[in-house]
Amino acid sequence: MKKSLMNKFTLKIISVFIAVFVWLLVVNIEDPVMTQTISNVSVEITNSTYIESMGKMPLVDEAKRNISVSVTGKRSVVDRLEAKDITAVADLQQIVDMDSDPIMVPITVSCPGITEDHIQARPQNIEIEIDEIKSMDFIVTPDAGSSKPGKGYELGRMTSDPDKITIKGPASVMGKIDKVVAPISVEGLNEDTIIPSTIKIIDKNQDEMSESDVKSLKFADDQSSTVNVAVELWRTKSNIAIEADYSGKPASGYQVDVIESVPETITIAGTEEALQEFADNGNALKIPADEVQLDGESADFEVKVDISKLLPEDIILATNENKIILLKVKILPLGSQEFSIPTTSIQVIKPGDMDVVFDSEKVTIRLKGRKKDLANFSESSIAATLDLSGYSPGEYEVPLTIQVPSQYQVVDEIKVKLQLVKTAAEKSDG
Repeated sequence: MKKSLMNKFTLKIISVFIAVFVWLLVVNIEDPVMTQTISNVSVEITNSTYIESMGKMPLVDEAKRNISVSVTGKRSVVDRLEAKDITAVADLQQIVDMDSDPIMVPITVSCPGITEDHIQARPQNIEIEIDEIKSMDFIVTPDAGSSKPGKGYELGRMTSDPDKITIKGPASVMGKIDKVVAPISVEGLNEDTIIPSTIKIIDKNQDEMSESDVKSLKFADDQSSTVNVAVELWRTKSNIAIEADYSGKPASGYQVDVIESVPETITIAGTEEALQEFADNGNALKIPADEVQLDGESADFEVKVDISKLLPEDIILATNENKIILLKVKILPLGSQEFSIPTTSIQVIKPGDMDVVFDSEKVTIRLKGRKKDLANFSESSIAATLDLSGYSPGEYEVPLTIQVPSQYQVVDEIKVKLQLVKTAAEKSDG
């Protein structure tokens, strides 16, 4: 009886061990231990102040900031892990040798639910460079780009607050900076306003500085990347005449007849005070005499003038106005004068199946005579004839026959540009 009881107890113990073994076997088959590599884990750089206290700054290649991490654990745990679940830290205080090239910083990785001996960084160190800290001041330049204010206004002054910022960073990155701009849009504005702007740092290639370089920069004290740009709009004013003077003298026996400008008028913009001063001066832009020098001229000549340099303070050219104008200086023999007749008054001799199309509406004729006679001369006294008989369709420059009263003399030969075309009836018949 006693032996039977012992056998039953032994069987029970064996059964328990077998059950535990089977349970462990099942568990490991259903949820085995595995090792998995997780990519693109971003390394956080800590304790930068440790390097900065030496007057230097750490630089990290962004391409090397992402590492892979090997994790060992139950499949049910490891399978659910993502890069965001893993913390990777490079503590700059853990640098072993500041004089090594490259300088290596150990990477510590951790993950909730994973023990330290079951997680490993690959690589286990990250390379950094140490650079000198440099601090520089930059003027903030507002930039409205291609945006335009509302009709009747031009963009006047733009001022940034603050107008200057101090940036510090690695000397190698600071050396790339060309300027700091504050981009804004003034599209459709019709009143002065203040616009917040996030500054952009422009490198010497005139490109916006890369994000990785910008990350290594800091603003001094309480400054930030946001500034306020005060925008001042200026009202436009059209039909501003151009008046030109000249210096020197034409050749002996010649005189300056007139100086014409192309265009004849311009549109400007400015402050109310500046526009009022322009109005008080006859709404005219006066070209200084030294811009037009005669130097013994005996024939017509042209001068190009950059009027943007001649505008007074607080006055600008309106958008689309060309800053270069053309001055046409007309030189005439003494005792001569210019007169204009419409091309419609020209008597044209032409083939009956042709129409004449003139390139201009008027023809200028220079006449010489006594001053008193010229003063009393009327353009209606000019008889102009154009002989196109024998011409075929095409473009021509043809001499004009001019007849005037005997006390006057035509100074120059006059040629007119024209086109001869088939009449509408001829075209339809064809």
